[in-house]
Amino acid sequence: MDDAKRLRADREKTAFDTTNVWNNTLRLHRHFSHVFESPNTLFGEHWLEEKLAKLCQNATVLDYGCGDGRAIPQYRAWGARRIVGVDISEVFIAEARSKYGDLAEFHACDAQNLSMLEDSSVDVIFGRAILHHLDFVAAMTEVRRVLRPGGTALFVEPLFDNPASMLFRKLTPNARTVDERPLSRSQIAHADRLFSSFDHRYCNLVTTPVGMVTSLLPLQPDNAALLLADRIDRKLAQTPLRHWMRLVFLCWVK
Repeated sequence: MDDAKRLRADREKTAFDTTNVWNNTLRLHRHFSHVFESPNTLFGEHWLEEKLAKLCQNATVLDYGCGDGRAIPQYRAWGARRIVGVDISEVFIAEARSKYGDLAEFHACDAQNLSMLEDSSVDVIFGRAILHHLDFVAAMTEVRRVLRPGGTALFVEPLFDNPASMLFRKLTPNARTVDERPLSRSQIAHADRLFSSFDHRYCNLVTTPVGMVTSLLPLQPDNAALLLADRIDRKLAQTPLRHWMRLVFLCWVK
């Protein structure tokens, strides 16, 4: 690994081990909860869950950026044979081992250097909001290396071009790390070329500003405004405007 990638990994580790960036992010999610609990977001989450439930059966699963390991029991419930969790934060990995060490093996490491895994040794890779913290090309090269032929990589990531998210990121610098940068359409296109097939779901263009506003009102996340936003966003996801959405559910098959 070159010096620039190593320094970036060190900055990310320091941010998650010694600062409040994670807690600040969670507070913002709670404050604008309707964005993350909206019908359009749940549409993407249900699509993702159905895929994972099928793919995990009798599979070796890599939780890529596992955090405190909270997803590990679900992989096991879906029938995973072997589960490996990796995260840059030693604090998170220590917590994951204490809670789920009997269900999975955990490694505190840079996700761009998975030296504990052999080539073509993993059936399923899943990561949530991790790729945009990494050197994208290096990360996807390593993901492809450890994934077996026919294996699937699934990720949930924020998108760079969403107008509401651009403004929100500028107003909340303490909820993100210095190297964090949402994915661009060119990065996604690069990864599409690395794999034999892909199938993505884009969510939250109209939903994002509507969800931010309704989060501040005495309404449920399935309110009429967000149900309408869901219908609009599902149609917009079939157009070039999908690249302006807040969120993408990514699926690549090697």
